[in-house]
Amino acid sequence: MMNKEMLVGVIAAVVFVIIGSAMFYYGIYLYNKISLLRSSGVVTKGIILRYETRGTSSTSSDKDKLVIPIVQFHTADGTEITFDGTIDNQSVLQDLYDSGEAVEVIYDPKHPADAKINTLAELWFAPLLLLIIGAAFIFFPPFTIWKHRKETMAHDKKIR
Repeated sequence: MMNKEMLVGVIAAVVFVIIGSAMFYYGIYLYNKISLLRSSGVVTKGIILRYETRGTSSTSSDKDKLVIPIVQFHTADGTEITFDGTIDNQSVLQDLYDSGEAVEVIYDPKHPADAKINTLAELWFAPLLLLIIGAAFIFFPPFTIWKHRKETMAHDKKIR
């Protein structure tokens, strides 16, 4: 029979595994979506029109502000598309590209509004982060319970 501490640990582990599974699944979904975009997308040049700063509130500090690049490009048929890049609260893109500067853009010809700036961070940061955190949430709690149970059994043997 499980003691109360162990029961709480198991419930917490189950919650973590469920959340981790959802994160891992969404990471796989994003990974596949980006892989498909890389294999069948069209690469072109775009221009960073500006960076928009968005915060969580009017009193947000600079660290709480989110910087979003606004990018414009033309599709192969000449259609002008403007899209928001990935949220960047560390201003990494601002360090690399100034407003008005050309960037490489990749887009799906069937859905050109879902374009991405063709950089490693823009394409792969979210899927890889979700996969890593999701895997940790899935595998760490059961390991912790197993280790705790093993230590408890060893302790019980010493008492007997």
